[in-house]
Amino acid sequence: MTLAFRRIDDGVLPPVGHPTILIIDDDRRSRDELAATLSVEGFDVVTAAGGDEGIALIAAARPSLVLLDMQLPDSQALSVFRHISAVSPVPVIMVTARHDELDAVLALEAGAADHITKPPRPRELTARIRAVLRRVGHQAPPVVVPELPSSYALGPVCIDLALRVTVVRGESIELSRKEFDLLALLVSESGRVVTRKQCMDKIWRDTTKGDSRTLDTHVKRLRKKIELNPADPEHLLTVRGIGYRFKP
Repeated sequence: MTLAFRRIDDGVLPPVGHPTILIIDDDRRSRDELAATLSVEGFDVVTAAGGDEGIALIAAARPSLVLLDMQLPDSQALSVFRHISAVSPVPVIMVTARHDELDAVLALEAGAADHITKPPRPRELTARIRAVLRRVGHQAPPVVVPELPSSYALGPVCIDLALRVTVVRGESIELSRKEFDLLALLVSESGRVVTRKQCMDKIWRDTTKGDSRTLDTHVKRLRKKIELNPADPEHLLTVRGIGYRFKP
């Protein structure tokens, strides 16, 4: 069976007739079954195994609708939902346990577009998705880009974007132009995952002058300058297979 998974790094949106559905579910089997069902129904599908990855894909994939599992570890589903709602008006259908009425109530009270019990019946699932898309339209909604401040003080790092000055643990450090731009990008998105593609597009706009190895090299240099133990970083964290995240 060939699934209609779409590459998210090509910058091309799906045709109008093929809405993109983002599935956020830490259970691989459940995730794959949902993806297979929706692909057969003609949807484009992107998937995430956790909240951070899912949040990153909101901007990268610009889905028309999100299926979010309420059973994410550490009860983080509602937190992920609030984060999604803060950056995009994309509708979210919460997937709840079959006999957990409280989860369904919490999902709807939080503002979810709908909820469906797990494991969902294929026909009911697609009917609910299409009903929500009819209400809101299935074009990918815009992502809200808040106005950025001119400086940040997060964890050990203080960075002034206007003066291009970086202070770590009270001491000024020297950064190359690209190192500063990369650190500024990661710090400005503190707590959120910045994909490798986003890093390359924003820092190395001319892709002939930069590749993924260049990005890795700059991250290593930054870690040597801001981490107490660069081999075991506390702040510039790698999200394997996705990108990087700055943790204060």
